[in-house]
Amino acid sequence: MRGDTADGKTLEAHAGTRPAGGGRVKSAVASPRMRLSHHTDPHRGKTLSQTEKTAKTDKTAPATRQRSSMYDSIKDVAKRLLIAHGYHKTTFGVIAKELGITTTNIHYHFGNKNSLVEEVVKDYVAGATEGQKKIWLDETMSLQDKVQAEIAFNRNLFRKYNPNGKTRKPWSLIGRLRLESDVLTDEARAALAGFTTEIHGAVEFAVAHASRSGELKRDTPKEDLIFLLTHLIDSLSVFAQDAGGFERVEQFMNSFSRVVLAKYTK
Repeated sequence: MRGDTADGKTLEAHAGTRPAGGGRVKSAVASPRMRLSHHTDPHRGKTLSQTEKTAKTDKTAPATRQRSSMYDSIKDVAKRLLIAHGYHKTTFGVIAKELGITTTNIHYHFGNKNSLVEEVVKDYVAGATEGQKKIWLDETMSLQDKVQAEIAFNRNLFRKYNPNGKTRKPWSLIGRLRLESDVLTDEARAALAGFTTEIHGAVEFAVAHASRSGELKRDTPKEDLIFLLTHLIDSLSVFAQDAGGFERVEQFMNSFSRVVLAKYTK
């Protein structure tokens, strides 16, 4: 007679041959039902494998948080070094030394240097774009107010990387890596180029709004105004670095306000 089993095999396949006396040898392999019952935790009403799975998940949660924290720390250090020293002098070795880790740890999170730089560039450009849009898409401020807000926005960036004031240290990742765009990935270069496009769109909106609201005079050459503002904003970090201080940025922006905006605003 064939005995039904979970895998369709005969009971004899599990139990082996019959003894000479005709009795049946107890199966050396327990049935699935028997295995489940044997490993059940009577106090918690769940199988041992479920308990172990939950415990394993609980134990790996801190490790996951730690990896996430290290991922961000690597990016933060890389961003600061890229701004200060550029692409070529920002190595995995220098980053690892600052963080007290091995280069293997950086490879684990990012793979290679180009991938790390690409991530840093895209994040930085996204943040810078958001900051610019808050200024130029604000419908409650006049164009003159927006110019002053632009000065304040860039002054904060300058002071972050030049706390002593009179230095020629770079303070914009966008301006710094444009000088080395030939070694960047296509996506990183696209992100840098996209910043200019986003600035142009935000300034275009600001000028159109100022025209609709009556802030700008009817004879304002709006396209010229958009062009000048876009490229002025896009180049402010270069002005400050060349001059060795932030005063040159303020001078450029305030001169624009007095000479251009004052002529075309009511």
